[in-house]
Amino acid sequence: MKKLVFYLFFLITIFSYTQDPYVGYWEMPDKKVVIQIEKINNEYVGYVRWLKDPVYPKGDPMQGVEQFDRKNPDSKLRNRKVMNLQVVGGLYLNKSKTELVDGWIYDSWNGKMYHGTVKVINENTLNLRGSLDQWGILGYSMKVKRVKLTGGKISY
Repeated sequence: MKKLVFYLFFLITIFSYTQDPYVGYWEMPDKKVVIQIEKINNEYVGYVRWLKDPVYPKGDPMQGVEQFDRKNPDSKLRNRKVMNLQVVGGLYLNKSKTELVDGWIYDSWNGKMYHGTVKVINENTLNLRGSLDQWGILGYSMKVKRVKLTGGKISY
């Protein structure tokens, strides 16, 4: 019995230390987009996994059409769908292991690419910063909240 308790405690401890605080589903502050951040070969990348409005809304010239990357500065990329589009990449844990740095964030709503960094605020909140300059001086920060995404439905 003591061995069983020890092994159970050991497994729980390992699991709690191996959970990466950046990996998961994150809802943007406007509650219109959820991105999934994954770690692939030490690089953190993010993809659009949920859209409040997967098609263009009433009043838009493309009303009812599935949203795509229509404002991309590269005309060859304008036909990419926004759903499952990579919007975060090149992020790596810094030497002090306190934040993700040296990455990029793509805003498909305006077709602009930004220098990106990400910091953990707490287990359910990240500070996502996109900057025009690589030093992060001219930019915008937003707090994104962790959500669960199951069968296309968000839960908190």
